[in-house]
Amino acid sequence: MDDIGKRLEDIEKRLGLIETRLGAGAAAPQSAQAGPQKVPTGSVFDPLPDTWPQKTSADSHVPFQAASAPIVKKERKNVESYIGRWLLGVVGVVAVILGASFFLKYAFESNLIGPAGRVALGVIGGLLFVVLGEVFRSRLAKYSYILSGGGLALFYLSIYSAFHYYHLIGPTAAFSFMIVVSAFGVVLALWASAMELAGLAVFGGFLTPYLASSGVANDFGFFGYIAILNVGILAIALFKKWHELTLLAFTGTVINFASWYGVYYESEKLSIALVALTMYYMTFLLAGFAANAVTRKVSARADLFVLSVNAAWFFGWCYYLLRPQYSDWLGFIAAGLGAVYIFFAYAASVLNPEDKNHTLLLGAIAVVFLTIAIPLQLEQNVITIAWAVEAAVLLTLGFFMKNSGMRIFALGVFLLSAIRAVAYDSSVSYEAFLPIFNKRFFTYAMVIFSATIMGYLAHIKRGELEARERGAGPFLWSAANILFLIAVTLEIFTFYDVRLQSAREEIERERRKNIPVQSETYSGYGDYYSPQNQYGGFGTVYNDPYANYDAKYRSLTNQRNAAISVFWALYAIILMTLGMVIRNSYVRWGALALFGLTIFKVFIIDLASLRTPYRIISFTVLGFILLAASYLYFRYQKSVEGQGENTAQ
Repeated sequence: MDDIGKRLEDIEKRLGLIETRLGAGAAAPQSAQAGPQKVPTGSVFDPLPDTWPQKTSADSHVPFQAASAPIVKKERKNVESYIGRWLLGVVGVVAVILGASFFLKYAFESNLIGPAGRVALGVIGGLLFVVLGEVFRSRLAKYSYILSGGGLALFYLSIYSAFHYYHLIGPTAAFSFMIVVSAFGVVLALWASAMELAGLAVFGGFLTPYLASSGVANDFGFFGYIAILNVGILAIALFKKWHELTLLAFTGTVINFASWYGVYYESEKLSIALVALTMYYMTFLLAGFAANAVTRKVSARADLFVLSVNAAWFFGWCYYLLRPQYSDWLGFIAAGLGAVYIFFAYAASVLNPEDKNHTLLLGAIAVVFLTIAIPLQLEQNVITIAWAVEAAVLLTLGFFMKNSGMRIFALGVFLLSAIRAVAYDSSVSYEAFLPIFNKRFFTYAMVIFSATIMGYLAHIKRGELEARERGAGPFLWSAANILFLIAVTLEIFTFYDVRLQSAREEIERERRKNIPVQSETYSGYGDYYSPQNQYGGFGTVYNDPYANYDAKYRSLTNQRNAAISVFWALYAIILMTLGMVIRNSYVRWGALALFGLTIFKVFIIDLASLRTPYRIISFTVLGFILLAASYLYFRYQKSVEGQGENTAQ
């Protein structure tokens, strides 16, 4: 029992020691800066000083980290709240306005209230809504916008009723009152910094000409009002950075001009319409450019949309109005617009180089106008030549302005000119045809010259090219070579086709005249009188002119095919030699591709169609040229393979 009692006392001492140390451990984090804690020794729990403080420190540190880095959850849009706040509020205002309209109508029909009283009630209701909006603005700003907007709508409705239904005021007074309401709405929007109210005021401003219309045309007053309204709106949009107002103003201008044209336009008003269009177009162009240059920020989507649509809207109306009588002006107008946008693109790249989208869009619009100006003003092959020259000019401007977008558009215009040259300008008149000295070859030569100039620019300015433009140089050089190959091949074809046509016409003339034709098969002359009487008496043969034509046709066709094969082979060896000299693998690969095409033609087509003499020429010339090319590769093997390795690396 004594032993048991001693053990119990020992256990109680140990428990007391544990409780003491637990209290020290809990207080350790608070006194950590004061110095290390003294831990009793001489007990079976001696290891505790080495392990317990570490555990306690860790345990006390983890909750602190968790508390210092709270997890922020992204707030999700509450559909219920949106419907309750906005949809119900807007529908409520509309319902009140409709109720007021029905009340005014009922009061008018029942003569309960006089006309002046009805209008006064509408104005008082509008004032009440505006006052309530101001009362709620400090607590519920968005809700206050709904109330204030309803008040403005009641103002417009009251003025419209006073003018249209009750005839209490004339159109001038109604127009003036509505302008005052719009101005009040703008001031209220600026005071509350509420773009929603400004948008409602702008909407009312553009609606005013319809609500206060007397049915009599007042062109100068109408266009002047829209112009002043646009200037005010654009100034507010620039000052408050409310880009949506610019889009709303442009939309209102488009609708108002279209409605004026549909109701009041006559052919005598062409000059007025053009002046108004130009005024509105320049207003939005200059406003968008000024906003971009002043703010030095990236353009908003609404600004870029107005910039692009404004150009299309203006030129579309000019085209529609001028085409019936002044179609010759359209090309000059398009070219002038292209020059304007080139100027603005350059200015934008200097004033705000960070906004690349704005500069790129201006350059793209310039390219479009310059491209469509050419077919509007020129005809036939001149269009292709003008497009090729335009491409070279745009590429030069692209390097000068450091605008990669304009350089890419230049490549697109060049591709358009090359496609047109092949698809539309490859035909030529056989009358008085002169090889090389004809309209078709000159067109091809100008396109090839443009490709050469552009390729040279891309080569010497290759350090300025972006990653997406790295293939510009090889593309242009390849296009120049392919076009030259097509041009000379077409010249060879046409040269022999002209001779074939001459032979056919000569045979037809001989047949009509019934003149004896010398036979190529028999010596002497035979008489030909008709296709049915080719044979005379016993042993007499009369010559068939169509047989002579067939023989000449085969001979000229063989000459043509052999000439094309020889030209292709010679051009391929020239390219091969050039590629060896300038150490350019692209040129050599182009030569190898042309060699492959020539080999296919000679071994497949010429072998089956050419007569023996021309077959000998084709195969012999091709064989010697291929041997020369092979010699070049053996002679410069190390140079070619070394260059290939360097390129691969």
